Formats: sequence, C-alpha cells, structure tokens
Amino acid sequence: MAFELNLRIGRNREEKRSLPSEEEKIVEVRDKTAREQPVSVKSPEQAMRLSAAFRCTDILSGTIASLPLYIKRKEDAGNYKVDAENELHYLLTKKPNKRMNSYDLICNAIIQMVNRGNSYIFIKRMFGDTAELILCSNNSVTYDIYRDEYTICDVINKIYGTYPAESIIHLKNKSLDGGYTGVSTITYASTVLSVSASADNQSLRTFQNGSKIKGIISGVKGGGKGLSSVGDKQTSDVADRVEKDFNNGRDITSVSEDMTFTQLSITPADAQLLETKKFSVFDICRFYGVHPDKVFSGQSTNYKASEMSQVAFLSDTLDPILCRIEAEFNAKLIPRTVSSIYKIEFDRKALYKTDIATQTACMEKEIQYGVSTVNEWRVCREDKAPINGGDIAFMSCNVAPIDSPKIKGEISSEKDELPKTNEKSIE
Repeated sequence: MAFELNLRIGRNREEKRSLPSEEEKIVEVRDKTAREQPVSVKSPEQAMRLSAAFRCTDILSGTIASLPLYIKRKEDAGNYKVDAENELHYLLTKKPNKRMNSYDLICNAIIQMVNRGNSYIFIKRMFGDTAELILCSNNSVTYDIYRDEYTICDVINKIYGTYPAESIIHLKNKSLDGGYTGVSTITYASTVLSVSASADNQSLRTFQNGSKIKGIISGVKGGGKGLSSVGDKQTSDVADRVEKDFNNGRDITSVSEDMTFTQLSITPADAQLLETKKFSVFDICRFYGVHPDKVFSGQSTNYKASEMSQVAFLSDTLDPILCRIEAEFNAKLIPRTVSSIYKIEFDRKALYKTDIATQTACMEKEIQYGVSTVNEWRVCREDKAPINGGDIAFMSCNVAPIDSPKIKGEISSEKDELPKTNEKSIE
C-alpha cells in the first residue's frame, strides 16, 4: 500500500515537472508567431501595422480633415459667400456632435472609408433642422441595397433602428457593385500588403535572433560506421552545447575531431529582403494614390519633380475625394428647394496655408488681375484688419493692342492725354 502511494506521488511529481512553465509557454507562443509564414493581411488592424499603409492613411485623412468645410449662400450678384449664421456652419466647422469636433469627424470618416470601404454619418434632425452629425462606429450599420435603407445598431452612440437614405451620409470607397457600397483599399491591396507584412516578419525573425551564427554539426566523412543512432544523439548534444555557448556570449567554442561545424551563409531570399520591402512601399502607395515622397520613400533631389508630385497628388488623388464628399453632403444636408441657393464646399486654398511662396504668388496674381482685393486677402486669409482703400480692385495695364497709340507712343485723343498733376516743376 505504501509502495503504491509512493509510486503515485512520484508519478504526480514527474507529471508536474513535465508540464511547461508559464514563461516557457509565452516563449513558445512568441516563437510560433514570429515564425508564422506567410502573413495574410485582411483587416485594417493588420494593415495599419505597416509603415507605408499607416502613412498613406494618415496623409489622406489628415489632409482632407485640415481643409475647412463651409456652407455658402448665393448672393444677389451671383457669387457665393460663407453663411456664418447658418446652423450647419457651426456643425461643419466647430462641433458636429457632443463627442467630436469637426476635424475628428472628417478624419475618422476618411479612415473608415479608405480602410473599411464605407463610412456612415447619421444625421440627427430635430423639428426638421439638422441638430447633430454623428459618425457611426465600426460594423454598426447595414445597408439594404434593394430597399435603400440603413439598419443601425450602434451601442457606443446609442443609435438603433432602420432609417431612409436621406438620414445617412454614406461615404463610399471604390465600388464593385455599381456604386451602392464601397470596397476597402485593403481588400484590393491584400496581396501587396501580405508581401510587405511577410517581409517585416522575416526581418523580425532575423533581428530577433540577434543575427546569431547558424550552422550544422556533422560527423567527419569516413568515420565509424554502424553507430548512426548514437552519432545522431552525439551531434545533437554537441549542437545544443555549441548553441548554448553562443547564446552565453562566447565567440569561440570547440568540437571534437570527429565532428565538424559548417556555417550557413545568407540565403538569396534574405539578401533580397530589403529590396522587396522597398518595392512593396511603391506598390502600397499606388493603391492609396499617395506619392512615395509623402511617405518619405524615394524622395527626389530635384525640386521641380517634388513640386510636380505635389500638384499630381492634389489634382489626381485629393480633388476626386473632395468632390465625392461635397456631393454627398450637398445631397443629404441641403433640401432640393434651396439647392440653387446653398452649397457645401471645401476651401481648397487652405492647402497652401503652410506654403508661403505659393500663397504669396497666388495673392500677387489675384490682386494684380483684379480677382481679389487687398482687404479680401487681409481679412479672409491673414485674419488682419482691413485698411483704407483696400476694397478697390486693381488691374494690370502692361498689355495693349499691337497697333494701339500706346505702343507707338502717340496720343490719339484727349482721353489719352497724360493726367495733370499739381506738382510744380523744380528749376
């Protein structure tokens, strides 16, 4: 009886000793995660771990959110002027709802649109007027393309129910079903993102091991025969000892004369790893429509090339997205009866707010050719007080018909006479 009890206790001790500790479990899980190949990127959380995808998303959302979004009213003269007294002006420029400001609303809406395919902004109305613009949380809205209805179950914002299309501002990414729902950029670029993530994972494996020496322990050719099993065990024990020596910081170790150590060289895949990562950045930028200069990759030393890349980004990437947002806001926030009087529009001139040289050149041309007055630039762009005489429009007179008296230096009539001055000539 005592023998059985001792045997059971001994077995239990052995079983407990055989169980891995918590630290060993963590190391094992980390090692499996690090060695997992290939990596498949299918979610926004995975894509945003890539530096190029994160920067492209940040550039698009931050640039668009930094542009003021105004509601403008048509004046009697035919021009449009910002209507600061309209209720929508406060919602679009200050605080659209109780939990967000205007920048966060547009910024996060663009992030959802690009990385999830669709962004939904709920229009909360009270007595027919727009009271709040609420960005719905992720995966809380379902769109029925047949009934043209939106079903919302948003626990965070406490919005529940089925609403018509007029109550939802639906921002869509590039679509595959005719424009009813958008598809995320991550879905289109899944292969490229997976390649980039696999390259990053391979880099993690390389540097996580500390670039240790790798090699093979083998027996000397022509050694003893018939002891293969014993030889395998011996080489395995020696390999463990050599690896332990290297892990402990030793630079030199020894093996018996019956064995040899062959160091492994860098594989061609490891040698091309950096080149693969470089081209992956360009592919990701193509999908997002962002120039590589924006993600600090492949920056050109030519100033003109960099300037043209900025122009291409504004005209080819940014402007289509701005027009898409403006069209949706105008369609959902402005009633049809007053659609010819009001419009919602981004202030695109704010893009050059930090580019002093471009802004100064634009100001000079607009004032020179009578497009804007001095006070319009001072008040609207520089937040400065108007000055006397600043409301007068100027026009440059440096050009004239080729056969005009002005070119020939003649005075054709009394109207062309030089203006008289009260200044006295000094003798």
